[in-house]
Amino acid sequence: MNNDTIPFEDSIFINQEAKYVLSLLNDETKSSSWLLSNGMHKIGRLETKEIILDDITVSRNHAFISVDDDNLTITDEKSTNGIFVNGELTDESVLMSGYRIQIGKFNLIITKVDKQ
Repeated sequence: MNNDTIPFEDSIFINQEAKYVLSLLNDETKSSSWLLSNGMHKIGRLETKEIILDDITVSRNHAFISVDDDNLTITDEKSTNGIFVNGELTDESVLMSGYRIQIGKFNLIITKVDKQ
């Protein structure tokens, strides 16, 4: 997990095809955010994952987020502690901007990138 995250500048979105931003909300850790473009974004404790959440409450292969333009889903990869979307335990869920996700001890929020 990148503990040196700084706020995004508008210019960062010009050269990338980011559709959404996934942001960490936990108070006890520094803020982190990930740009989500079209494709699959794997979440877990392993260093090979794009979104690394380093805590024993997160499975090595916990979940993945799929982005296809305006279609966004999260899928549990048979993790030990599951995934919660807006407080509901789910194996798979369609996501929308503003939805909150809990993976292990980590609370995250998904935000749509507004390209004006």
